[in-house]
Amino acid sequence: MFKFTPDFTTLLLEQHRDELTGFLVNRVNCPEVAADILQDAFFRLTQFESSQRIDNPKAFMYKVVGNLAIDHQRKVQREQARHADEEELQDHADAAPGLERQLYGRQQLVHLRLAISELPPRCREVFILHKFKHYPYSQIMSELGIAENTVLKHIVKAMEHCRRRMRELEAEDH
Repeated sequence: MFKFTPDFTTLLLEQHRDELTGFLVNRVNCPEVAADILQDAFFRLTQFESSQRIDNPKAFMYKVVGNLAIDHQRKVQREQARHADEEELQDHADAAPGLERQLYGRQQLVHLRLAISELPPRCREVFILHKFKHYPYSQIMSELGIAENTVLKHIVKAMEHCRRRMRELEAEDH
């Protein structure tokens, strides 16, 4: 069983520290990151066990250090991509209406409810069945026992009343 002892690993890293640092700085463009990778390499090497002997420990160490540099670069790329995605999301307008728009919508709803409540009972019933419960004319006709022409007249009357009252109520608010 082959294992890098802490003493052997420390000696190996110290002997090649300058060239390893240069190797890493060329890959990661940061001396601090290179130093962190060398520290990670120490732990990786001391944790390594193999049933086969490592004939060239220096080459093996370079392989470990190179792989750690690649891992670091991939991590940086993922973070940059995630950051770019977050920036892109911030550039898109929020689909939810703003507070002012929500308040205006609520006020319009109050006006509409008031306008509907002012309708005669049968007209109000026909209007609500058609516009809010999505009943077809035929179903309203059969449920209320009225002619199609009457259903149409009630809906037209209700729509005209609601439009007029909505304009009036909005004008009163301003």
